[in-house]
Amino acid sequence: MTNKPWLDSTLPVENRVALLMEAMTTDEKIAQMVQISYSIVTPDEADEWARKGAGSFLHILGNNSRRIQRLATETRLGIPVIFGIDAIHGHAIHNGATVFPSQLALACSWNPELAEKMGEVTAREVAAEGLHWAFSPVFCLARDLRWGRVDETFGEDPFLAGKLGCAVVRGYQGDNPADDERIIACAKHYIAYGESTGGRDSYDSSVSMRTVRDIFLPPFAEAARAGCLTFMAGYEPIDRVPCSAHKKLLRDVLKDELGFSGFVVTDWSNLTSLIERHHLADNYEDGSRIAIEAGNDMIMTSPEFYEATRALIEKTAVDPTLIDDAVARILRVKFIAGLFDVPSKVKTLTLESDPDAKAAEAVFNCEAHQKINYESALASMVLLKNDEVGGKPALPVRGPAASGVPSVLPDGNARVVKTIAVIGPNADSVRAQFGDWTFFTHPVPHLDAIPELHVTTMLEGLQEAAAEQGVRVLYDKGCDIFDPAEETIGRACRLAKKADAVFVCVGDTLVQTGETHDRADLALSGAQDTLVEALSAVCAKRKTPLVSILVNGKPLEFERVVGASDAVFETFNSGTLGGRAAADILFGKAAPQGRLPVSFPRTTGQLPVYYNQIPGWHEGSYFDCESTPLFAFGEGITYTWFEYSDLRLSASTVSPEDTVQVSVTVTNTGACAATETVQLYATDHVASIVTPVRELKGFTKVHLERGETKTVTIDLPVESLAIVTPDEKRVVEPGTFSIQVGHDSRPDSLLSTVLTVQ
Repeated sequence: MTNKPWLDSTLPVENRVALLMEAMTTDEKIAQMVQISYSIVTPDEADEWARKGAGSFLHILGNNSRRIQRLATETRLGIPVIFGIDAIHGHAIHNGATVFPSQLALACSWNPELAEKMGEVTAREVAAEGLHWAFSPVFCLARDLRWGRVDETFGEDPFLAGKLGCAVVRGYQGDNPADDERIIACAKHYIAYGESTGGRDSYDSSVSMRTVRDIFLPPFAEAARAGCLTFMAGYEPIDRVPCSAHKKLLRDVLKDELGFSGFVVTDWSNLTSLIERHHLADNYEDGSRIAIEAGNDMIMTSPEFYEATRALIEKTAVDPTLIDDAVARILRVKFIAGLFDVPSKVKTLTLESDPDAKAAEAVFNCEAHQKINYESALASMVLLKNDEVGGKPALPVRGPAASGVPSVLPDGNARVVKTIAVIGPNADSVRAQFGDWTFFTHPVPHLDAIPELHVTTMLEGLQEAAAEQGVRVLYDKGCDIFDPAEETIGRACRLAKKADAVFVCVGDTLVQTGETHDRADLALSGAQDTLVEALSAVCAKRKTPLVSILVNGKPLEFERVVGASDAVFETFNSGTLGGRAAADILFGKAAPQGRLPVSFPRTTGQLPVYYNQIPGWHEGSYFDCESTPLFAFGEGITYTWFEYSDLRLSASTVSPEDTVQVSVTVTNTGACAATETVQLYATDHVASIVTPVRELKGFTKVHLERGETKTVTIDLPVESLAIVTPDEKRVVEPGTFSIQVGHDSRPDSLLSTVLTVQ
């Protein structure tokens, strides 16, 4: 302890940081700023970086991480490595760990408590592997659906993304990030990454700083207030200035204005991109200087930074206090996360010799984690259409032997089926159901990987539910996700003629979604539209329902599918237990409760269709396409109906410092108990700038038994009605605002009253 006084855990963190910094050489400080990707170096090179004192490694699992940590802690100062991993929807890069629904799917739950639980489970499994840091949650917004990474977002709205993202941060870090079952969160990608031109990943985001502050900064600001310990800089330029070169955004706004005291890590090879893609520099010394001065603290996968920065220091070409600030931030996070104090956080034994290894392995996808995963999948699915066929809604269905099987509907209210047909290219596709950021795709593509955990696909889930209720299941793929096949469609139609209900699973597959997989055309690939329309013709003749189950990474062109179907059920990428959750809803054991966090276009050319549009001279419409989206933000139905009445405010005239209680009465007028998501929007009547037609300002969930009425109250801070002026000031202007509450963002779904701000 006397030789390493910073190991005294009774000292304040800032004292410990200062003591360690005082003992460090310049080379040791620079090394702390380097992050090495284990997937692109040899084991010998990785070992050498560990001995050199690299501050972090990413994409490293199991015994390899233990070896690297042992080498790091045997150095002169023994500073532990912080290991990062892309745990986007569970620790899914580890084959055998829990795979949750994607962020976009989870956003359909509109449930921060559930998002926090997902964060807790993910943290427990990441920590069990001896890793410390998840490169998530993603606070980007899904405003251009051509972008490949829409599946990683919490949807199109900054308010919803902020609430759900911060819930995940709490799940990861808890009250004490040093707890051995907690990990460090990373808010990414800072900032306006999803707004890149044409939906092309990492291209220029041509937005003003006013727009950045108004639309894209709020969820990140909330993450900073929530104590998120790290931020990741985006790939793209903001109005021609790359995020990793943007001093105003990184230093002035994030660190100084928002008071962020953690550290900023670049995204993959951002430093190299300053040289080879953005051409802001022609060598690593100039690029490193730009990155340091802008406010980056840790450099991901550009190891040339180390020698370049040593040269900069030797030439006095960079201010050494900037290096000190960056390293202090990194060390601060390491101390806060307990890396110097909690032995289990710095595993150095091999899996074979570690007495806790078997216990750690048992954590992955354990029964308790499966329960939360199932709850997440169940709450993340959205029923979008449910028309009547032969006098009854298409869903739910029940089997002839369903007596004793739980049902949300009273006996006789559900459709009874003896045989169902399950058809479609995504009915039995694990890769389509998982989506991006799993062991199939990272750290290197491995599309033929065999899952080590059991995955319930849509087909298997329906088969299990059908067997429980005495229903026969017929299955045919119908067509491939890409290639048309008339003969297989004909075979599927012949199968459909034998069924009392047909379930067709369509959407996209892994190579059509995710990072580097932007789409110029969102139309369904292959013969999927043709398949659905052919099945629709069969079902219409027989007066049997056609239910389309959407298994997709993001909204696509589904207008033909919706028009041909009696019911439409959105599941997105639902994870390991998606099939079981879907079947329980479709067979009536549970009521659907999901609501869309993103709007669906009718056609690709209609983009963007996000709900919080700026009003336009011609109402923002095209002459050859309806102005409304196919499905709007907040939409989703269930097996009952809700009636809203008596919207009222605790005060109708307020000041900017006040908080208004907005209350509304909600009644379940249908046949079963269900959960409603009550949504609160606001519209500024007159402002000094053009403002959106409406913006989400609050939401809450309420469970109602059939016939039950409850009064629901949502707090509305008046400061949330602020605009951002052209000179980047947040101001609540005096005037009147329309306060709207209801089922979704469509005007006809909302009750409205007026609030006056003095």
